[in-house]
Formats: sequence, C-alpha cells, structure tokens
Amino acid sequence: MVASARVSGEQREFGSYRLLRRLGVGGMAETFEAVRRESGGFEQRVCLKRVLPAFSNDPSFVKRFQREARLAASLRHSNVVGVTDFGEVDGVSYIALELVDGVDLRSFLRIQPEHRLDASLVACIGLDLAYALEHAHERLVHRDVSPSNVLIGRSGEAKLADFGLAKPVGGARVTSSGNVPGKVPYMSPEQIRGETVDARSDLFSLGVVLFEAVAGRRPFDGAHDVVTMQRVVEGERLDLNDVAPGVPASLTQCIDRLLEVDREKRTPSATALVDSISAVEGSAQGQRRLASMVEAMRGGPSTRMHVRARQEDPDTELSPPGPLPSNEPAPEAVRAPALRRWSAAALVAALLLAGAVFVFRSTQTNTEGGAGIVEYRAPKEGASLVDQEAVEPSAEAEAEAEAEADPSSGESMRDDGGPDEVTPGAPGETEEKRPQADRGWVRVVVQPWGNVWIDGVWMGRAPVTARVPEGRHLVEVGRDLPAKKRVVRIAPGERRSIELSLGN
Repeated sequence: MVASARVSGEQREFGSYRLLRRLGVGGMAETFEAVRRESGGFEQRVCLKRVLPAFSNDPSFVKRFQREARLAASLRHSNVVGVTDFGEVDGVSYIALELVDGVDLRSFLRIQPEHRLDASLVACIGLDLAYALEHAHERLVHRDVSPSNVLIGRSGEAKLADFGLAKPVGGARVTSSGNVPGKVPYMSPEQIRGETVDARSDLFSLGVVLFEAVAGRRPFDGAHDVVTMQRVVEGERLDLNDVAPGVPASLTQCIDRLLEVDREKRTPSATALVDSISAVEGSAQGQRRLASMVEAMRGGPSTRMHVRARQEDPDTELSPPGPLPSNEPAPEAVRAPALRRWSAAALVAALLLAGAVFVFRSTQTNTEGGAGIVEYRAPKEGASLVDQEAVEPSAEAEAEAEAEADPSSGESMRDDGGPDEVTPGAPGETEEKRPQADRGWVRVVVQPWGNVWIDGVWMGRAPVTARVPEGRHLVEVGRDLPAKKRVVRIAPGERRSIELSLGN
C-alpha cells in the first residue's frame, strides 16, 4: 500500500534518521525511505520500518518485532535484504533495512503479458532465491516466501525480504494461539497442518512462486482459502506441462520436485536446488534482461535512487513516492552578474541561449505540469520492457495534438468508462509496420497526482496525452508502482480522455 500523506517538518527527524518519503503502511508498521546522517558527512539511504503508535505499547508485538530484527540482522548475503540498524527512538522500535531500488515480484508479474515470465528469467530468479535460502537456512526458516517478499533490483538481482515470520532452525512451529503464519496459497502441507517446519517448507513455498512466475497461475488455487488448503494437503494441483507447455523439462522437473507433498521426496535443501536449477538453460544469463525490464518499469535511468538523491532538496516537505516526473526543470541557467559590462556579441549569445532553454522546456512540459505529449512505441516481438519506453513526439504528433485541443476540430475526447479488471492482449504489430492512420489518442489525468503506464510502459507523470495504435490498451496509474488500471479501446483517429483517482 503506497501512502501519499505529507509529513510536517518536525515529524521528519527520527533519531539519527531523516525521513524522506513514506513507502507504505501495513497493519502494524510503516516504512519510509530515510537518510541516516552521522558525523563527518556520512549519509546512508535506508528503508526504515517502524512500529505504528497503536502497537508501541504492546509488549508481545514489540518483542516479535525485535526478534525479527535480530534474526534478519544475523544474515549477510547479496540475495537477502540486509539489516543495517535497529533499536528504539522515544519508545518506538524500528529496523533500518537495505533500500532496494527496484520492484517486488508480485508487481513485476502483474504487468507482464499473461502475468508470466519466460523460463530463463524464472530460473534466474529461482537461482538467486536458492542462494538466499541456502544462506538463511543455516540460522532460520523464513515461513513467508511469496512474490511480495521477493525484490528485484535494477541490477536484475533478486533478494529475499521480510523476516517478520521467521523462526530459528528447530523452533518453527505453529503459534501458541493456534494461528498458522504465512500466506495460504504459498504454504507447505506441513505448515497448514500446524506441524514443526524446517527448510523444506520454504522450498515448497519457493516452488509455488516459481510455478506462478512461469505459468501465470498458482498451482493449488481453489475458490477460497479452505479449498486451497485442502488441495495443498492432498497434492491436488495443476500440471505445469498443461498450463505452460513450452517450459524446458529441466525447469519443470525442478519445480515439480519442490512441490512434492511428502517432504521426504521433496528437494532436500537449498544447496541441492542450486545444483539442479543451475542446469536450466539461461539461469545464469537472465540477470541483464531482468535489469533492463525493471529499469524500464521504474521509469529509466533518470529515476534511479542516486540520481533522485542529487536532485532532492533536503529542506522540502516529505514527498510521496514515485519516479521523477519526465518534465523535471532543466538546471537553472547561470545568472548574469548585475550591471556587468557585456559586449554586444555576448549579449546576443546570452539571449539566444535563454530562448533555446525556453523553447526546450516548452516542448517538454504542458500547462498542467505533466509529461505532455508522448508517442507510444508498440513492443517488438521478444523485446524487453527497456525497448518500450516512450519516445519524443514527431511533428505530425504535435500537429494532431494541437488539432485535438482546438474546439473547431469537431472531435471531442470522451471517457471510456470500461472495466477496471480486464487484461488486454499484446499488440500484434510493431510500431514500424503499423500505418499511422491506424492510431488514436488517449489522454490520462490522475487526481491528485500520479504516474502513467500504458501496456506496462512508463509514460511519465500525468496528465499524459499519448498516441497509441488502434485496439485495446491497459492504462495503469500509481505513484511508485501501478495501483489502478483501466482498459480503453481505441479506434483509428479516435480521441479519448480518462481520469483516475488515487485518493489524497
């Protein structure tokens, strides 16, 4: 859940940390992007997780929160989200975590065609998570391996996160209250039965994650949780060969063995999984492709964390999360010293430079401060998301946009009013082959503010006016990641406008 509330200046300081933006809030804790500042100019960006005020005085919850911090802090591995600090500030417990500049696997799958990845990318992710579990299982059982707890950074590296349900090796059993921890679709049979679990339980959960990533569907899903739990316990699941027939046999065999109901027949350890999944073709080469896809989804190089850090003003209000708008102002022109003696040539050159800056900024922004006019580039077959970024509008696109804004043109832009939960098919033609006459326009407005994705391609900060091919298109809006979606169907030459709200 992405929060958009601004925080006043006096609330920004939290011990040695300065809170920059709130990343999310859950039932018992909230997370922030924060900067830790120490003497000598030392600064470190972290994800700061702190207990919500309502639970700060609950001894049992605070104890569990602190146990999470100690367990997670005992791990040091490149495929595990690391703990950099934990403690209390004015009675509020917190954990400072490595800040991953990327996206969680749940959100990543959500924008893929049919919500699935090709086998080589899934094998690459599986290999990283196998290494993470190999390291973690020396000390603990995670008990909550799921797509939302897998983060993929812009480097393409997958990391295991959130050790809130972890238990030390030998102590992972059902809680005293009888509650079963974890997310039902990813639980192992022994976890559902409330038995003591070991490392093999995490491997079963990982098997569900990999099955979902390569097939676009979970293997045991039923009409509701009770049916799903029954199917898990009985081993009643989809056959990967039926739902994803193109998956290589080597990866299918890895996943099938992870999903064995009898844990004695299951993959015995993460080390064994590393050996088997390494044999899948492309498992070690997918990282660069993942990096390109995550980079494009996050908005390109200009939105990288270290770039944002240079551009942020430390004295501004705590801001909502999200990629930088595509129309960030160009660096301010150097001001001329007052009353300095200028030659005529220097004065003319300065005026020309100022005019060029004005024209450039005028073409990059619109009156509402959004991304302006962008031209959709249809994805090429087999291309990654990095090949699908928005491109500068052509002269023809500019002319069409001006005609669109002219009431005398006789064409109005209307709201689509279509369903919110329909996934469009992938475009069938490349941008080069599609005739220009087969295009239309879609204008996206977000209240109060937000970013726009069309067919999984980041288009910039709203309002956005994009020229798109005819057919169905998935329009998504959100802050840091897509949060709401709408499908529009565009006919040749048609112009439509939609407005979506993200709340305050």
